[in-house]
Amino acid sequence: METAKRIRLMIVGAQKSGTSSLLRYLAQHPDIHTHPQPEMTFFLQAREYTRGYERAFIKYFAAENDHSKIEDKQLIAKNVMVMHSPEVMQRIYQHNPNIHLVVLLREPVARAYSAYWWARRRGWENIKTYEDALAAEEARINEDWFKWRQCAYQYNSIYYPHVKNLITQFGSNRVLCMLTDDLKEDAGAVCQQIFHHIGVRTDFKPVIGERHNQAAMPRSERFNYLFTQFLASHNPLRRTIRKLIPDAAAYKLRKAVLDWNDKPQKDTESATPPLNPETRERQMAYFKPFNEQLAELLDRDLTDWL
Repeated sequence: METAKRIRLMIVGAQKSGTSSLLRYLAQHPDIHTHPQPEMTFFLQAREYTRGYERAFIKYFAAENDHSKIEDKQLIAKNVMVMHSPEVMQRIYQHNPNIHLVVLLREPVARAYSAYWWARRRGWENIKTYEDALAAEEARINEDWFKWRQCAYQYNSIYYPHVKNLITQFGSNRVLCMLTDDLKEDAGAVCQQIFHHIGVRTDFKPVIGERHNQAAMPRSERFNYLFTQFLASHNPLRRTIRKLIPDAAAYKLRKAVLDWNDKPQKDTESATPPLNPETRERQMAYFKPFNEQLAELLDRDLTDWL
């Protein structure tokens, strides 16, 4: 990795906490450049990682841009799963030990429940009740966290040990932890803090308001499940298609197909049932000690979570 510019900042979690919106707000800054894909999977996917960062740089940052246009910009990336894997975070550390990390955290019960419906929408989850999916989670993680990472609802909502590991490995001055509530209350201020953190000018004000990656339900969960399984397979047809279609176009095509299968927004609210109050109480009790540890670690008031 001698010629490719290194990543300056990476959003490393948490899933369904507003990270997509935050990335697009930050990307408006004239001194910042990011990837068009929703997630940069280079560090997470072993097969992709072994091909090297030079190739990933072209795929994520330079595929549609002149390298010289990126030269003076700060690269930022996002993958909301990487903070849950010490092995993956070590890859990021080796890539740039001086990288800045942003962790956006949402109240864990709401995050976990939202992640369940996101997994249903994208075809990763075929268990039809949240409670049954929770019951299956431990066995899934014991089998293979990477395989079931999108369905690790409670595990991915336990923030304390992962945030502590990030601070230990990268240093507290390079780990910026924020709450989804911070983003909702004043997204502009959150962006200004991050701009200051990575040393770009802070007088730029991004356009705030549009929400990205909002909740929705598919018209056909079966279609999304089969489509997602096909994309993840080693099917010869799939490999042939991927050779013919550039990476950026493949991402756009995948998103277009999945978006096409989404129900109209007006139908979505009624399609997503409220969380069972008993399940909520059990999960709040489960997360309570982790939330208390996190509050002490970050020196933040998380009373609303408790």
